[in-house]
Amino acid sequence: MADGAPVLQLLGPSTGGIRRHVAHLAQTLRHRGWQVQTAGPAGVLDGLAPLDHVVEVPAGADPAAAWRARRDLARAVEGTAVVHAHGLKAGWLATSLRRRPPVVVTVHNLVLTEVAGPAAWPLQRLEALLPRVADATVATSAEVARRFAGAPGADRIAVVPPAWPPPRARRPTGEVRADLGLGPGHVLLVTAARLHPQKGLDVLLDAVALLRRRRPGVRCAVVGEGPLEASLRRRVDELGLAQEVVLTGARGDVADLLAAADVVVVPSRWESGPLVLFEALALGRPVVSTPVGAAPGLLADGGGDGCGGRLVAVGDPAALAEAVAEVLDDPAGAAAMAVTGRRRVAAAYGDEVLIAPLEARYRDLMGDRCGAGA
Repeated sequence: MADGAPVLQLLGPSTGGIRRHVAHLAQTLRHRGWQVQTAGPAGVLDGLAPLDHVVEVPAGADPAAAWRARRDLARAVEGTAVVHAHGLKAGWLATSLRRRPPVVVTVHNLVLTEVAGPAAWPLQRLEALLPRVADATVATSAEVARRFAGAPGADRIAVVPPAWPPPRARRPTGEVRADLGLGPGHVLLVTAARLHPQKGLDVLLDAVALLRRRRPGVRCAVVGEGPLEASLRRRVDELGLAQEVVLTGARGDVADLLAAADVVVVPSRWESGPLVLFEALALGRPVVSTPVGAAPGLLADGGGDGCGGRLVAVGDPAALAEAVAEVLDDPAGAAAMAVTGRRRVAAAYGDEVLIAPLEARYRDLMGDRCGAGA
């Protein structure tokens, strides 16, 4: 079976980079000749792409909701050659269908004990079983793939980072900075993340409190929404950072803010990407990050071409503040890092590099299914 076969992209509840990846993947596959449809909860692709099938992939353990989702997905997969499910919940839903086409599951994030709490153990058990029940499994980073070492099906896991649309800033930097209340004496730090414990935003606030002693004009924009918003606002008040920090909420102009930053900061405790890292580098901005996900490969000193950014230990606000200050104090060095980072992300994360391996898995699975039925 050749390209042009029908493929269904399925995602669960998502407010972050997964939905942007799925929208871009679907569009790019169509341009490359595939028949692609999308399925997921109502509104999950709003502002990005049409949703062809509403399938309310349940966020929790609700048997009635799971039954309805399975029924709706069974209708959506009729005539489909391959289902590509994104995430744990979508993966288990797709593989649970009694009669189904081959299923590819992309694992974008891991179930972390410190985040999931008491629910972590059963979810981690389900996570570990996914490579066995899926026909093909994709991990978005080597760090994700390592979680499955020794598990059934782990030898069939391919590491393919998520494809994403190249970011484009649409407003002049001066206009964006003026909207944030910045004047000539200010420097701007930007991070874009779900307001969640995984993202280390509490560490960022502590770092800003330290940094303002050295850089009184520092300002920090935290872009995103999530369950920690109230506690982060309280922490801003406790540290007296109302003048230095703004929590912008969700915004549709993230690329504009990243492009306007003097430094983009990624203080995460764990990541498989993250998307903001790729976007910041593609926009030519210097980055200070913890060594999570793709950051070490993109930012660490590569020998011949220098470093693409600065890496600091997880959970260390003093080291984070010091690294940001050093980047701000060395504009020429920051510019050189930005050039290196931009070159690396363009070479390693272009569409041809990231989408062709997925197409190969689709073709392999369709060939296997056709051979089995011959």
